[in-house]
Amino acid sequence: MNTLKQLLEACLSPLGIMTLLLAAGSIFMCLRRFSGLGRRLVLAGVALYLVFMFTPLAEICIAGLERPYPPVLRPDASAGIRAVVVLSGYGEDHPSLPATSKLSGETLGRLSEGIRLYRSLPGSKLIVSGGILRPEDPPVARLMAEYARDMGVADADILVEGRSLNTYENLVEIRKMLGDAPFLLVTSACDLWRALAVAHRLDMKPLAAPACIWAATHFPSGMTWAEWAWRLVERSARASADRLVYLQRAQHEYLGYFWYWMLGRV
Repeated sequence: MNTLKQLLEACLSPLGIMTLLLAAGSIFMCLRRFSGLGRRLVLAGVALYLVFMFTPLAEICIAGLERPYPPVLRPDASAGIRAVVVLSGYGEDHPSLPATSKLSGETLGRLSEGIRLYRSLPGSKLIVSGGILRPEDPPVARLMAEYARDMGVADADILVEGRSLNTYENLVEIRKMLGDAPFLLVTSACDLWRALAVAHRLDMKPLAAPACIWAATHFPSGMTWAEWAWRLVERSARASADRLVYLQRAQHEYLGYFWYWMLGRV
């Protein structure tokens, strides 16, 4: 089942579609009978590349995922929240490197936000969640705990959940630890739609705490229509490799939500 999901995601991703168009076009161009079709496929691939790189399509797609969840600037200490849960991204164990170099930038962003919120809530616990991604490595959550300790978080305040391998399993395991107690759920802003849907399906009480916010840095809330239109034009005038990365992220989230819906997880 997971293999089918990964294959579908790869084929339907922006990069996958461009690759298929360019590869198929190149092959057909070598065949005299289909050379015209080959040229059209290559042109379609090039056109998609220009659209993905020179238009703010990525910002618009990611903004749709991020904007429902405003950042938690000052958590309410009177709300009874005693846990800050941080979902992992990617990490690799390298004994010769410091903790700051073992985690991906995405995971560092989430964990930094989680530590900030933990420090704003006296008496709270920091729960890090993420299992083994490579057979020779410890769970990513243990690498996150190492980083948190290096950043001054007391070892007694760090709880490690190292069994889960995806968002659904993250929250199933957290449910065993917290029950129906309220908690701050920290993950990348564009991941919260799916993560919160899973948590609500499990009858949990999460409060969204977005990290790694991207679209709002380019299109902040409160902009007028004129400002928004001008920013679209301004950003369309220059290419950004980040756009392709975030288009992939948006596609991953939309397809992932649909997949979870099919499995009854949201």
